Amino acid sequence: MAFVSLAGVAQAAVPAVEAASPPSSSPSSSPVSLEAVGTEVGWLMSRGEWRKAQAALERLPPAALGAPDVQFVRAFLARRLGQPDKAVDFYQRMLDGDGNLLRVRLELADTFLEAGDDRAAEHNYRLALASTPPPAVRERVEARLKTIAERRRWRYSFNVAVAPDSNVNAATDARELRIFGLPFELSDEARRTSGVSLSTAASAERTVPLRGSTRLALGGWGRFTDNEGKSFDDGALGFRAGPQFWLGAVRVDAQVMADRRWFGGEGLSRTAGVQTDLQWGWGQSQRHATFAAQRLDYDVGDARDAWIYSAEWDRTRFLSATRFWRLTLAANRADAAADTESFWLGRASAGLYQTLPAGLAVWVEPSVERRDYDAPGAFSDKARRDVELALAARLFKRDWRWRGFSPYVGAEKSRNFSNLDINDYTRLKVEFGATRTF
Repeated sequence: MAFVSLAGVAQAAVPAVEAASPPSSSPSSSPVSLEAVGTEVGWLMSRGEWRKAQAALERLPPAALGAPDVQFVRAFLARRLGQPDKAVDFYQRMLDGDGNLLRVRLELADTFLEAGDDRAAEHNYRLALASTPPPAVRERVEARLKTIAERRRWRYSFNVAVAPDSNVNAATDARELRIFGLPFELSDEARRTSGVSLSTAASAERTVPLRGSTRLALGGWGRFTDNEGKSFDDGALGFRAGPQFWLGAVRVDAQVMADRRWFGGEGLSRTAGVQTDLQWGWGQSQRHATFAAQRLDYDVGDARDAWIYSAEWDRTRFLSATRFWRLTLAANRADAAADTESFWLGRASAGLYQTLPAGLAVWVEPSVERRDYDAPGAFSDKARRDVELALAARLFKRDWRWRGFSPYVGAEKSRNFSNLDINDYTRLKVEFGATRTF
């Protein structure tokens, strides 16, 4: 689907240069005149000679090439020549200097859209809305966001990371455990284990038209974490499918889903169930809610088999062209075959995204989670109660892109407080990775 540029309804960022006849070329030994080059480039662009116009611009000295208006024209030419990565780089440099340039933000979003990167396009359109654009621009951007949500297209995401982890198995560092008042020494396998893991994750989704605005949404995902030693290797594959339709301005996905998990090289569990996903708000604020019911069956140990009911709600608010926040609330109920494995879980988190100089951006998210079990375990006289506090941060290098992948470094520090010593632990995990979504 072709998209008309939104830049025409925003304030012009650079002056248009036109010439009715070919400009005269200066001898190569003469100093390069910005005005003369601008006239030549304008004339070449009016004739659609994009490559020659690009070559003419490259004659400018480095200081002139870095000027915002010149970078804008270089980005325009890169798009005309089918070089979206170059165009993105030029637009990002301009926004690093001033994140509130509305026309540049819109052109960047358009470039991502032309390149098939809907998620990056959506992100930048929402940042543009936070710049309080004129009503005509706001109306068109909101329509563009809804079009992205409605149109059919494959969507993929890939992520790979190396992660040093101080507590791979999320276990206590205590050497001794008391059971009914008696001391027992813990084995090395039961205590905290550190290591370095290699993790990969991928997903794909597609919508197929059925009738009117109703579509069939299909998706699959997979993840695998290779830890030091096979004992803690963790992998899973999942699939989901179901109708997607609109109730007014709310997009509804009703899906069946199933997944299979492996741990330590052995089959661990199977899950199957249904999920309803609601999304609304196509402007500066976006809301999302999910409700699910799943049956979890373990390969070994019927006591842990359970029905799991979950609900999650989040709100994202774009504050400016360089900042947004997200609030997430979630609740789970695991109704297991054994009361000792049944629990309630609640979680809340609040995250903030902020662009930084030098093409950087940071995401910081503190969270709190509480888990209460129904009954004491076999070796305890009290039911388990946990409260986990965590702080996660991720630093992105937005202007570094290799084959669509962008690098990041992240860290998460967590502290789990439990009334049972064996479940009391701390953990620090650092990630060095690259991600691509399109």
